[in-house]
Amino acid sequence: MSAAARGMNIASATPLPQAGVALAALSFGNLAASLLPEAWWVPVHIITAVLGLTLLIPVLARHCIAIRHSTVRASLAVDYRNPMIAPLATTMPMALITLGTYFVRVGALGMLCAQIIWWCGVLCIVAFMAYFAWYFIVRDFRLDTVCPAWLVGFVGILVAAVTSGTVGLGWAGHIIFVVGFIIDIIMLVLISSRIAWHGLPAGIRPTMTICSAPISLLVASYFSTSDVHDPVFMLVLLTCSQLLFAFVAVLIPWMLATPPSPTYAAFTFPLVITATALQDALIVFAQSGWHVPAWAHWLQLGETLLAGIMIVLATVVFARISKRAAFA
Repeated sequence: MSAAARGMNIASATPLPQAGVALAALSFGNLAASLLPEAWWVPVHIITAVLGLTLLIPVLARHCIAIRHSTVRASLAVDYRNPMIAPLATTMPMALITLGTYFVRVGALGMLCAQIIWWCGVLCIVAFMAYFAWYFIVRDFRLDTVCPAWLVGFVGILVAAVTSGTVGLGWAGHIIFVVGFIIDIIMLVLISSRIAWHGLPAGIRPTMTICSAPISLLVASYFSTSDVHDPVFMLVLLTCSQLLFAFVAVLIPWMLATPPSPTYAAFTFPLVITATALQDALIVFAQSGWHVPAWAHWLQLGETLLAGIMIVLATVVFARISKRAAFA
């Protein structure tokens, strides 16, 4: 089989959740760079950019190939009609928005590029949200089709709020923060109701990890979009965020008992944003004159390392999926 044919097979069979691992890798680059000395900024971002693009490009290529190839188009259409997979499509523009933040230090041109990417990403996410709302809620809503992936589809836009301060669009990010806050609460209630009444299929147990992300996104969004932070409000959000993380952390061994599959992507970004939220909150507490105990910094470091390990694990899983597709 030629290299071109193998490349076509890989792109055609690339699962949508792979974009979620790309998002996690790119977000991890920003988190790691904030924790390391300034001299590490460039090498860390180069490594995570390469990893992120290696994971993201095949997903984007699959969409491009679908334009001309009916078989790929049909398989993609099946994904977009699946309520457990389709919402994960928003991780593509979310990843691109995060990648855009890598350009802000290049100068005025880099900032302009970052802002253009940011606005394009926001428009794409809004379009996806409108599609999901129409197809899965307005047309045919059933509680048993609701799943943690819906948090990605409807709350993922908060990534735009998290990155808005970096790209100089904090005012727009604040609007998204307010809207996302409302959607966040609605989705958490809806998904909790589904899990309570219907449980989750064994095959998608890892997606429970996504439940740790929404409140953490609110913490990171509030940090990014507000010039003045209320440490008490931040503490309330952080407490909720860390309680959800603790719940997920206890379940990780149980979820890892699920055979490796594209659902392992759920182990990545939620853990990265949880560690990021804790880092942001600790900065706010320190700036407000609060005493921050040493164990809090160690906890943040532990969450960061756990997120990094899960990104490596998920990358290996998707690499094996690509290898099988290449020689199929």
